Amino acid sequence: MAYIGKLLVNDLRNILRDKFYVYAFVAYPIIFVVMTRFVIPWISENVYYLEPFYPMLFMMMAIMIPMVFGFITAFLIMDERDENLLTVLRVMPISRSAYLIYRMLLMTLFSFIYVAMFPALTGLVEVPFLLYLPVAVLFAVFTPVIALIINVLASNKVQGFAVMKTLGGAFLLPLFALFIAENWKYVFGLIPNFWTFMALDKVLTIGTHDYIHLGVGFAVHLALLAVLFHTFNKKF
Repeated sequence: MAYIGKLLVNDLRNILRDKFYVYAFVAYPIIFVVMTRFVIPWISENVYYLEPFYPMLFMMMAIMIPMVFGFITAFLIMDERDENLLTVLRVMPISRSAYLIYRMLLMTLFSFIYVAMFPALTGLVEVPFLLYLPVAVLFAVFTPVIALIINVLASNKVQGFAVMKTLGGAFLLPLFALFIAENWKYVFGLIPNFWTFMALDKVLTIGTHDYIHLGVGFAVHLALLAVLFHTFNKKF
């Protein structure tokens, strides 16, 4: 436990000394809140009426939170790869797998806190907290998925940024499912956050849990995490 505490302190130091991490950790979530709390309502009142699209806009901004924390996690792991820390961990008191799990759980927790507060901070949607809570957890679980995908596909930070930009667009594609007929929307089912969007859509439109989409969503995320974790350990 003391060793985990030291790792946590070291992580916070690494984040605070790098402007990219500070900006991503603090500035991006604030930007998302400002956009949803002030900019979007202003556009809706003065430029184009957007209120019917508020749920979709909320989803679009909410998914950005685990993506940002996933990117932070990915680049922290890349730094450790470059410094051969992951190799050194093989002879340290904490196992390499335990360290990686710690690293991803920490950022998943931060992601969950931001996502859980997001409805109240943005004002775009009204949803009971307990009803929203399972969806917030599913949003947060997307954080380590992003981190591992980037590390599996990218060998360095330059490639990591390229993968990040590609993923940023790809993971917004399931939003189109909100405009597609019932059966055809499942063509987006291979994209993990599709299930999160569908579960949240049911919460926002009907006011009830969507246990099918939630269950499939957690299963897809956990299966993908297992495959990515195994692939990452084999590669590095």
